[in-house]
Amino acid sequence: MSSRAEDLHTLLARIPDPEIRSLFSPEFIVCCEHFDRFTTDMVLNLVRNLDLEPSIARGTTASALVEEKGFAPRARVPLAWFLRKLAAGGYLDAEKPRESDEISYRSRGPLPAGDPDRAEARARAVDPRSIPPFTVVRAMVEHVPAFLRGEKTGEEILFSPARLPLWFDYFSNENLLYAINNRLGAEAVLRALPVGRPAVVVELGGGSGSAALAVAERLARDAALGRIERYVFSEVVPTFLRRAERTIRARFPEFPTEFKRVDMDRDFTEQGIDKGIADVVYAVNTVHIAKDLDATLCRIRGTLKPGGTAVFSECIRPFEGQPIYVEFVFNFLENFTGVATDPATRPNHGFLTPGNWRDAFRAAGFEQPMILPDVEDLARHYDAFFVAAVSARRPRG
Repeated sequence: MSSRAEDLHTLLARIPDPEIRSLFSPEFIVCCEHFDRFTTDMVLNLVRNLDLEPSIARGTTASALVEEKGFAPRARVPLAWFLRKLAAGGYLDAEKPRESDEISYRSRGPLPAGDPDRAEARARAVDPRSIPPFTVVRAMVEHVPAFLRGEKTGEEILFSPARLPLWFDYFSNENLLYAINNRLGAEAVLRALPVGRPAVVVELGGGSGSAALAVAERLARDAALGRIERYVFSEVVPTFLRRAERTIRARFPEFPTEFKRVDMDRDFTEQGIDKGIADVVYAVNTVHIAKDLDATLCRIRGTLKPGGTAVFSECIRPFEGQPIYVEFVFNFLENFTGVATDPATRPNHGFLTPGNWRDAFRAAGFEQPMILPDVEDLARHYDAFFVAAVSARRPRG
């Protein structure tokens, strides 16, 4: 569970940049805490409903649970996260036997029943715009047994045509718990634009367009839409790409946007994005799912002009191995978990630490990696500060 050692005013005052600080409202932080509690309570209920309590009471690993219950091999990833989350909440003890690479968990006592309804109600009372992530988790929870048994994939459960409206609501600037990613990213893009000439921006994995809208809104606030010469919006999923084009053209017809279907795991030039064209390559919660992170970063570096900047607004893991509530749902998705790892730059699937990002940027030939805000400093006072813009430059030489 997240822990906050000081009041919100004191915590937020630790972000020295007033423009960045203004993005992190008290309502956002409090609703994140309620969502954290909600995911823990959902895990407690799943452990009970799946009859995992006796095994955990004796001491077990995720792999042992998969074998004992006859679950599909892919069940190990979410089950391992369940165990880590309960250990972080103080419900389980964890130890790593010398003869094993896998952590074993044992409950400290009888596990309580979770009450996710209470946590959701508290978040709704603070700000009803926080509810889309709760809704997505509930949509997954009812199908968890079928996933664990290997009867359905996470993609089949969560990305069927009937479920797409959930994601339109989730990846939206009206979603309090997600909009911060887009607002912070837009501010970071604004600061990365060249001075004195209009810029070319390439956005990767733009989804249904909420990040691009946030960039346009941020520029329009300063009457500065003219700072963009070309905004190349790309997305690999046709349904999202079509929706993004409709939405952005309707909201900002004067914004010089081009729309392309691009897979970041393939050569960009073959997909219509030439080398060396971009002043900024931008992505929101996208690059962490690259199949091969180094290869994708190298493609991004090649797309940038010398001195150009890669800007990624990302969910950040402050500490190695720390379970993050956002992962509850995404650990059921193959495109989140099925990536190549590297002990130095990408030790795990999913979200990375600031140190991981710095190492990955440097390994791919970037310089001057930056993290905005300083998540590492904030984590000394609040261990659940999970949002940051990570950026780095292509060398000029």
